[in-house]
Amino acid sequence: MIKILVDNTAYKKFFAQHGFSALIESKGKRILFDAGQHPKIIEENLKLFDEKEGFDYVVLSHGHYDHCDGLKYIIDNELINGKVIVHKDAFLEKYAGKRYIGMSDEVRNYLLKKADLEMITKPYKIDKNIIVSGEVPRTFPYEMERFMCIKNGKLVEDELKDDMFLIANGILITGCSHSGIINVVEYGKKLSEIEGVLGGFHLGGVSEPYLNEVVNYFKSQPFWIMPMHCTGFKASVKLSQLKNFVYGHVGKVINF
Repeated sequence: MIKILVDNTAYKKFFAQHGFSALIESKGKRILFDAGQHPKIIEENLKLFDEKEGFDYVVLSHGHYDHCDGLKYIIDNELINGKVIVHKDAFLEKYAGKRYIGMSDEVRNYLLKKADLEMITKPYKIDKNIIVSGEVPRTFPYEMERFMCIKNGKLVEDELKDDMFLIANGILITGCSHSGIINVVEYGKKLSEIEGVLGGFHLGGVSEPYLNEVVNYFKSQPFWIMPMHCTGFKASVKLSQLKNFVYGHVGKVINF
């Protein structure tokens, strides 16, 4: 079962905020994939789902604030019961222009000093049916927003190698698809059979030709898609016209 905890849109009683988080429950394991940007939002949405238990694993798709900073609630309430799976570059200081968009110092310091970290670059199996991608090969052309980071004391372009996704029982969950959504899905196919794709497709502000390429790509796929978070309004409208489109939001539950 997958429960959407944080997204830009919400259903009825739930709270919306720019960001993403999902809870995956499978064979007795509870996995938190991202945590949104504000601890209060994930706290309230967990309560509305009547979720009180901790998490056996926490997986961070990348190191941006809108996916990491909600962890403050999880940390303060001692809800991390096992490993935190993350790429080392998630801990870099990250910027969009002059605006800081990396994880908070408080979350970073806790994870680096106190968490049971599993820093990965290659696929990592939580169990037979759940796998975290590691770095995503960028085989197909894509358009990426320009981000910066501090490396070795210098401000350089952020390649976002920390961009990762998770596949649970054939459902691919992506935070922002900074590696390009087609690259994400095609690499996912090499790791598992894919029955559905949900999360941020990061298509806001892309060119019309690239957007059409992505729409045509998904039109040809046999699985359902649930674009959310950073997909962008224009892209979401176009993708919603496809037969395999499913509307996603906070409060959505997807059964395996």
